[in-house]
Amino acid sequence: MKPPIHYRKQIPLFYEKSEAEYRKDPYERYDGMVTKQSVIHLADEVWKNYPMQAVFDFAENHCADYSEHNILELGCGVGRWIGTLARRFPNSRCWGIDYSYQMLRRASEFWVEGKEILMDLTRRGFAERLTVQGHQLQNLQFGLAKAESLPFDSESQDLVLNSFLLDRLQEPSKGLLEMHRVLKPKGKLILVTPLNFYTAAQWEAFYPPVKLSLLLAKIGFDILDWQEEMVIQEPMDFHGNVVTWKCLGFVAVKSGGN
Repeated sequence: MKPPIHYRKQIPLFYEKSEAEYRKDPYERYDGMVTKQSVIHLADEVWKNYPMQAVFDFAENHCADYSEHNILELGCGVGRWIGTLARRFPNSRCWGIDYSYQMLRRASEFWVEGKEILMDLTRRGFAERLTVQGHQLQNLQFGLAKAESLPFDSESQDLVLNSFLLDRLQEPSKGLLEMHRVLKPKGKLILVTPLNFYTAAQWEAFYPPVKLSLLLAKIGFDILDWQEEMVIQEPMDFHGNVVTWKCLGFVAVKSGGN
């Protein structure tokens, strides 16, 4: 694994974001985006369930036994998915990678440092302020990197995960190539995406979803599961407003090996 360029408050940085990149990235806005993501992914009691449970349900049959493996989540945000797996498989080595330092800071506070997180929900119509107790996981690390240029050695990961990431990458094809590179032969990729691309060129390259399936085969993936009608409702406020995402979920295995 490549060494970090440097650390920022114990978060290893494998990519040096410029000041312009920090200002441009909406996920670096602590009081807005980080708070929002924390409420969605860490405060189940507010919503009476986990709003993104459909992602976990889709993945469940494909990540049932990773008790002593290398598990990597890209675009981990505040760390709910990789943190859940790190708790479930305490003997596995888990990494959460994100492009946002502020997201990683919150993830590390909650999942590694075990801090109690205070969330002010008044902006979303709730009257109370909520505290959520974190965990102290010894088998989980977080770091800043771009999905298109990962610091991990080739064929080093048993399982690679990501959700709501692919259509946010500047170069989705390069990101998929990197996921393939770091996976061991027969390693597994689990990916969920709303296919909500930013540019006309990306829509042309990756939509309809059959284009993505052809690209995966070209890269060297065999598709194990493919679901195009996964509906996820992201809660917005106390009134019950939601954003509805129509997602593609797929599981693919890296060709080769025994």
